[in-house]
Amino acid sequence: MNRVFAIIGSGAENNPDQQPIDDFWNQAVDCMPTLLGDHQVRSIGIDEETTGLIINFIKTREKVGTFSLPWIMTAENLPMSYEGLPIILLSYDGKPELVVKLTEVFETSFSDIDSKITSIDGPPVRDPDVWIPLHRNYWNGILKDYGRSCTDDMPVLVEKFKLVFSK
Repeated sequence: MNRVFAIIGSGAENNPDQQPIDDFWNQAVDCMPTLLGDHQVRSIGIDEETTGLIINFIKTREKVGTFSLPWIMTAENLPMSYEGLPIILLSYDGKPELVVKLTEVFETSFSDIDSKITSIDGPPVRDPDVWIPLHRNYWNGILKDYGRSCTDDMPVLVEKFKLVFSK
């Protein structure tokens, strides 16, 4: 089994406690043996309140996708996402909350983000007029550490998922 930690920016601490993650993963595999194997661990959200909202939107299936930046994945030497990849999502304080499984992954450019794409995100940010400036600002904060900034031609991975396990 290969576990990759893809914890970028604010959110869960970079070295969350492994034992709760192991225990959670084992519970998920017990419930769904097809999960056994490679998976990723990620944080999601910009602060504790937002992270809680995002996790609830995923649990109620109002949020059915997320987004990654190939520039950061390459800089951090992280493998690219792929269909079928299970991902453990952590709370803001680094506790495992749920497992999603990627159902579709495709690349687009930041300038091609439209309402069809943003429709997979949580209800408060589905409108491209909200999603685009929010993500441009958020990603600029992260990309600054890599000597980059969010541009219209920047590649974005769109990662659709389904919830497969939660507490």
